[in-house]
Amino acid sequence: MDGAHLRSVLSQWPSGVAVVTTMVTGPDGTRRPHGMTASSFSSVSLDPPLVSICLGNHLPTRLMIEQAGVFALSFLGKDQAEIGRRFAGARPGEDRFAGLDWLTGPTGCPMLADATGRLDCTVEHAYPGGDHTIFVGRVVDAAVPRITAPLLFHSRAWGQLADPLPEEITMTVLDDPAAEQAHPLLVRDRGDVAQVAAAAAHAPVLAYVTDAFSPAREADVLAAIDALAGVPGVTLGCAETSPASPLQVRRVLQDAVVRTRPAPVRVRLLAHHGLGLVNALVAMKSGVHRFDTVLDPDSGGLPAQDLLLLARQLGVTCAPLPGPRPSDLA
Repeated sequence: MDGAHLRSVLSQWPSGVAVVTTMVTGPDGTRRPHGMTASSFSSVSLDPPLVSICLGNHLPTRLMIEQAGVFALSFLGKDQAEIGRRFAGARPGEDRFAGLDWLTGPTGCPMLADATGRLDCTVEHAYPGGDHTIFVGRVVDAAVPRITAPLLFHSRAWGQLADPLPEEITMTVLDDPAAEQAHPLLVRDRGDVAQVAAAAAHAPVLAYVTDAFSPAREADVLAAIDALAGVPGVTLGCAETSPASPLQVRRVLQDAVVRTRPAPVRVRLLAHHGLGLVNALVAMKSGVHRFDTVLDPDSGGLPAQDLLLLARQLGVTCAPLPGPRPSDLA
C-alpha cells in the first residue's frame, strides 16, 4: 500500500484535536513542559478508565512520554485553532506554552485551563504500532471546563462544525485596465478536462467550471472538479452563470474546497440585486478566499467595492482596490 495514498484516504476521516503534554527532566534536574497536537486519540475503557493516543516513533514527544510515564490531554474548541497551530509547530522556535493559562493535575502535566475537556493520565501500556507507538493511559483526573463546538481536523486542514471566516481574502478585478488579466479556459463537464490538461502541460492554466451553482448540474460540476483537481498546473475556479441561491453555493463549494485542498478555489459571482454579497459570505464560510470582482457595478459581476466593504465589516483582511479612491469608504 502506497503511504501517500493511504494518508489521503485517512484524511477524509474528521477528528477532534488535542494538545498532548508531558514533563521532561533536563540534565540539571529541572522539569519543563513539552507538548504537541494530536488527533489520533480514542477512548478505550470506562472501567478501568483508559484512553489511548498514537504518536509517531520519530517524534521527540513519544520518547518523552515513554520516559516520563505520564501525559495529559487538552481538547481544543472551535475558537482555539491558533493554539492548535502553535502546538503543531507552525512557528518554530516559539515558546508554545507562553501567554496561555495552564493548570496541573495529579501527574504534574500542564493542561489548558480553557480546554473543552481535560484528561490527566499515567502510562498503563505502550504497544508497538508500525511506525507509531500506541500509549494506553489510565485516567487519574478528568474535567469539562467549558462547553463549545469542537475544533476539527479534516482533509489536512483545521475546521469547525460552523465554518470560520478566512483571515484574509484576495480579489482579482476583472475590468481593471491596469491589471494583466489571465484568460481562463471554460469547462462545462468532464469532457472538457482533456483540453485543459493538454494546455496545462505547456503553461499554468486557469480553468473555470461554468454554471457551477445550477442545481441541475451539481453532479456534473463536482465530477469536473474531481477530474481537474488532479491535473498539475491548473488553478480551478467556479463561475456563477445564472443566479444561484446561497444554499446551492454552499452545497457546491463545501465539496469543491475539500476536493481541491490544498489548492485554493477561485469564485466568480454575480451581483444579482445584492444576493452576490450573501453568496460571497457563504463562499468565505465554505473556505473560499479568492474572488473575481468588477469595478463597474453595471456589468453584472460582483462589485469589488461592495466585497471590500463586506470584508472590512467582518474583520477579514482584504487588499485595497487599485487606483486612487479616497472617498469610497469614507
